[in-house]
Amino acid sequence: MHNRLPWPQTINDAAERIIAIMNEHERTKVRAISEDKLKKLCFSLGIYVRHELGLFEGNDALIKACAISEHGDFESFHFLNDPDTASGVILEAIWNRLHTLTPDR
Repeated sequence: MHNRLPWPQTINDAAERIIAIMNEHERTKVRAISEDKLKKLCFSLGIYVRHELGLFEGNDALIKACAISEHGDFESFHFLNDPDTASGVILEAIWNRLHTLTPDR
């Protein structure tokens, strides 16, 4: 059972939550990865994202937000139960956000 803060329901809130938890060394490592290499994070940061944000525990609102973002509203119903795809969308949002922040945040 999830006993921490309420789960984020939007991609932006999810990315902000994870970035707030990361230390500067971790942020620097993610910033240094090229966008086409983000999939390499699926078995490290991606696992953390899936567990921390409740993607395996019923955070359907966030999974739906990720599905709509990735596939559009019409096709999203096929992807509503896919925490792996959702974490990939969130990893991309984290990467994008880190590239807009100053290094000390």
